Amino acid sequence: MSKRPKADFIDILSTSGVPVTDAEFDAALKEEVIRAGSLISNDSDMSPFWRWVRAAVVTPCLWLLRSLLAGHVMPNMFVGTAERWGLELKAWEHDIEPKGAVKTQGIITLTKANAADAVTVAAGAVIQTLPIDGMVYQVNVVTETVIEVGLHTGHVLVAASEAGAAYNLPAGYFNILPAALPGIVDAVNQPNWIVQLGANPETDEELALRIQNAFTSSGEWHIDDVYRSMIARVAGIRSDNIYFNNTGDMTPGSAEALIVMEVGPTPPTIIEQLNVYIMTDGHHGHGDILTCKAIPDTLQVVIADVVFVSNLTDIQIVNALGEIEERIRAAFRETAAYPEMTRARPHSRFSLSVLGSEIHTHMAWVGSVRFSVGGRVQADIVSHLTQPRLQSLLVRELADA
Repeated sequence: MSKRPKADFIDILSTSGVPVTDAEFDAALKEEVIRAGSLISNDSDMSPFWRWVRAAVVTPCLWLLRSLLAGHVMPNMFVGTAERWGLELKAWEHDIEPKGAVKTQGIITLTKANAADAVTVAAGAVIQTLPIDGMVYQVNVVTETVIEVGLHTGHVLVAASEAGAAYNLPAGYFNILPAALPGIVDAVNQPNWIVQLGANPETDEELALRIQNAFTSSGEWHIDDVYRSMIARVAGIRSDNIYFNNTGDMTPGSAEALIVMEVGPTPPTIIEQLNVYIMTDGHHGHGDILTCKAIPDTLQVVIADVVFVSNLTDIQIVNALGEIEERIRAAFRETAAYPEMTRARPHSRFSLSVLGSEIHTHMAWVGSVRFSVGGRVQADIVSHLTQPRLQSLLVRELADA
């Protein structure tokens, strides 16, 4: 959901007394004509003269007001409503560079058939996921790699086939070899596999939020928004996914910046880079100790009991159960699939009734879906400075009683 305000500039002009309709402009123009001392009295709608005046004066002026001023100039005067070109000009004023798309890079673990053999993995070799919402995600080996004799497993650096945050998947998702690799029997991305976050091109809303931070971070002291602005420069991190815990536990002035990703866990490599930049390289306020951390997870045991409409085939039921599982996993930020699903997030209430409603809305063959979390039926998940994650998920069909 967009965090930028919406403004009706036509209504704002009207409230300020500016004529914005044909009738209002006609009346205002007639008043000005009378005030100027004109003796023209044939001002009916059928008057050829007044029809000419309307075509020559009223229509162009209304276009200038409604289309140019209210629809173009005024919205682009404000960060909250500006289009891309306006946002980029505002960003330049604050020395902000819009973030481009980035490909995910990470480490894939390969298992050999025989540890006694040396295995060469060619550059460009593909490891992929199972389909997620109909999309297969692929990564490619970056450079030719040799797994030496005596090693049962080895590691290869891979890069996503396309740029985007959707490739920042959790452990275990990249596990398919579409083409056999000689001497390799298994491939998987282990926990903390990402070394470079993938990112989508920065959206208008994301850029607007960073510009908004720039206004509040321009003061003398390192308040939250100064650090938020620093951290949000990193590709793949949204400024509204950064939370602060001003604890003062270590020393006065200490705080934590807790970071959550749109997809998957926050990679430790990114956290380390941020901490080096802020603390080791000296980009912190006098006396400040700011530690960047991945936001703590709260692990949830979720069971979804589903009743389907009648007359579905066994294959349809299996596919539907798979889609429900994918939708729930997306809602808990495991994937970028099904963007229409509300995501669980820190400092919020994750409503299971909303989750069920969204499944109903997009899956007409679901008759009923009931959730339990940790053994409690239809219990909402209330998070503070934590991110709800799935510890386990079971989606099962119930017979319609």
